[in-house]
Amino acid sequence: MTQILVADDNRTTTQTLCTLIERWGHSALPAFDGAEALALLESQPVDVLVTDLRMPQMDGMQLLHKVNERWPDLVVIVVTAFGSIETAVEAMKLGAFDFLTKPYDNKELRVKIERAAAQREMVLKLERMNAHIASFEEQLTTGHIIGSSPPMQRVLEDVAKVAPTDSTVLILGESGTGKELVAREIHAQSARSAHTFVAAHCAAYAQGVLESELFGHEKGSFTGASARKLGRLELADKGTLFLDEIGEISPELQIKLLRVLQEREYERVGGTQTLKLDGRIVAATNKDLAQAIANGHFREDLFYRLNVFTIYLPPLRERREDIPDLVEAFCHQQAQRLGRPIDGFSQRALESMQNYAWPGNVRELQNVVERAAILAVDRRIDLDDLAIRQSPNTTAQITLPEEDVDFDEEMEKFERRLILHAYEKSAKVKARTAKMLGIDRNRLRYKLKKYGIDD
Repeated sequence: MTQILVADDNRTTTQTLCTLIERWGHSALPAFDGAEALALLESQPVDVLVTDLRMPQMDGMQLLHKVNERWPDLVVIVVTAFGSIETAVEAMKLGAFDFLTKPYDNKELRVKIERAAAQREMVLKLERMNAHIASFEEQLTTGHIIGSSPPMQRVLEDVAKVAPTDSTVLILGESGTGKELVAREIHAQSARSAHTFVAAHCAAYAQGVLESELFGHEKGSFTGASARKLGRLELADKGTLFLDEIGEISPELQIKLLRVLQEREYERVGGTQTLKLDGRIVAATNKDLAQAIANGHFREDLFYRLNVFTIYLPPLRERREDIPDLVEAFCHQQAQRLGRPIDGFSQRALESMQNYAWPGNVRELQNVVERAAILAVDRRIDLDDLAIRQSPNTTAQITLPEEDVDFDEEMEKFERRLILHAYEKSAKVKARTAKMLGIDRNRLRYKLKKYGIDD
């Protein structure tokens, strides 16, 4: 139902017009001057504004200026008894959708209101369609879940169980294990699959920026906010919102997210309009949230809201039997991308890859296959083409630690040595280091800070 705000200082005209609009199947709100109309716009959602030009306190043109600054997507019809070509042109320049001169015929008014309502619906559909297209294109490039090993079969069984429900899901696993792929598979198997899958990578933004990314913002709510922006929550309406690296969000943002999960409602940054969430939340992290709670870095009540259904995604070293299938899939991708045939890896190259610890998990394997495909001279990739064999900090043959060794601690030590080597080799230029490691710069900054490497 379209929400239409009618602003006119003539109370009889306003009430009559509201009655007509409701009779035509829409919802109508009356306002008896520009200031009252502005207050209503700030307090609740409005799709179409029908405003008179001559009003006390704030006239229609002043109201139109305010609307154009703060709600540029709002559809406005200007109605006046003092119509002229000049006035119509000025109103249209200020963003008015249409212009109507009193006295008008009710049929003419209804046609204009129906057009305005259709325009507003088209704008909203276009925004969601763009988000859906972006999500679909990303899904085409990321591929699908590959794995016949027992650990991965358990993951797929869990996905099949939880996908048809609307329960919140928490995916746990190391970086590079494919947590977003699992989230996309949950969405694909759910009743929400026809709607948008929206991903938000919480560690990729500063906390102030992340709040705007998630909740959206109103025009003028902060420096640089030149227009209203829809947040990821709003774009994921009726679909699925994936919150990656949820353990990195600030305590202040944790409180706001808790309200979203409990009350299913939120406001844009700088806004007063309460929006309802009709979307599923899937979160993921590589952090130990129990330890983060103990350290006071993560809210226990938020953890329980997120941890309705947990899926543990195993690291690649715990599912080595999947490596040949993964390598084959990545080879196929690279053959298409490079435009030349690739017959896969030699037996000794595959054996070396299965003996390697893969601290970067599936993402590292994908990068190694890509580099090898570029460097390989022959159609079949051999051991000499593998980047893992050439690195001074790694070896294709790695002895696994004893059972009493803290494996996570060993992996962190290994990762720190690898990042330190790349950082020094690139003369401490972050852009080069990130490219060398195959990660983005925000992720690199986080790692440099975590391991105390950055100057």
